[in-house]
Parts: sequence; C-alpha cells; structure tokens
Amino acid sequence: MAVRLQFDRVPPGVQIGPHRHGVETVAYVAAGEVTFEHGEDLGRRVVVRAGDVLYEAPSEYHLVRNEGTIDSLVLLAAVEPDPQAPGIVFRRWDEPDEPVRRRETARVITRDGLRHRILVEPGDFGTASFTVGEIELSPGATTGWHRHLRAEHVIVVFEGRGTIRVGAVEETLEPLKGVRVETGLPHAITNTGRTPLRYLVCATPAADPLSDREPAEPPS
Repeated sequence: MAVRLQFDRVPPGVQIGPHRHGVETVAYVAAGEVTFEHGEDLGRRVVVRAGDVLYEAPSEYHLVRNEGTIDSLVLLAAVEPDPQAPGIVFRRWDEPDEPVRRRETARVITRDGLRHRILVEPGDFGTASFTVGEIELSPGATTGWHRHLRAEHVIVVFEGRGTIRVGAVEETLEPLKGVRVETGLPHAITNTGRTPLRYLVCATPAADPLSDREPAEPPS
C-alpha cells in the first residue's frame, strides 16, 4: 500500500472540482485555508485551516475553493484501495461530524529537542489507511536511528534544513523535499541548520507512530 503525494498551490478565488477521487485521500493544509464543500448536492461546507488535515472519501462528491486572500498550499496523500476491502471505493462521508482533524486538538509528544504533533491517529475517519504527524526538530537534534515494522512513511519538509539517512544512503533535507522510507528500513533524521526543522510524516497502513517504532543500529 504505497502513498502517492501531490502538492497543490491554490491561488485566491480558484476552485478545484467538483469531482471524486476514487481513492482514499488525506489533505494537509500547509499554508492559508481552503473551503471544502461535499455531498451529492455539495450541501455540506467546512473551512480547513493551516495545520489541519482533511479526509476525502473515495466516492465523496466534493470541491475545494480558496476563499482567502493568500495562496493556499495543500499536500495530498492518497493510497490505492485495499484489495481485501474492495467496497472502500464506494465509501462516502455520512458521519455528522466533518472529516477534519484540527491542529490545535492534536496529541503532542515532546522529548530531547523533538516535538511530535499527531494529527491523524490510527482509525481516525474510520479508516486504517493513514496516520499523519507534524514533527519539529530543534537545531542539532536528531530522531536517532530507528525503524517502523508495520508501515511505510513519506516525509515532506516545510521549514529548515537537515539530513536523512536511510540505510547507508544520506540525503539533504530542504523545504518541499520529499523522501519515502519503506517498511522496516533503519533511518535517522538530523537538524543540521540553525532554525527548527519542520516536516510532515504520513504513514500507511495506519500504525501508532510511538508503538510502531524500535531502535535500530546504524549501518556499518
């Protein structure tokens, strides 16, 4: 179940849709805000602000519009339907609450120069496809070598600079750079800059990012 990423810049007044995706999608608003209208008559409406996460069900008829005064930056992550659950492609959003997780209500974990805001928990939105977190590393801080045994991760940097080592391969991290970490691969991220390194982590299938983690030895 591999994650596909798409980064959209939505200028003021621009509308995307209406349409359906046919796959499960979560959208993280990195800047600005967007209005999400959905339902067969587009009769439901919610504003999604910077730092919030929106879930778009595969069969949900919807549109996204920027009603603000600045460009909105939206990162979309999608996964193909699980072959063991073929009915998921027909899913619509019938819940009374809107399909949004707010940044200000997220669980926050802090330790050793690392701040982890868990935006989407396992099972949120009634799906086992995603967990989403926002991580901030202080200058000089590191995640340490570790690996995840139940989920693959994609990382997208929003602010700051650093490095990521996946196995014996090292990559520089800078704004808007994305990296995929396959399930089980040892990796470590370090902030090598003078300002905080802030990045988004999206994992699939959904797994608690704290329990689905074990220390790993760096490669020789």
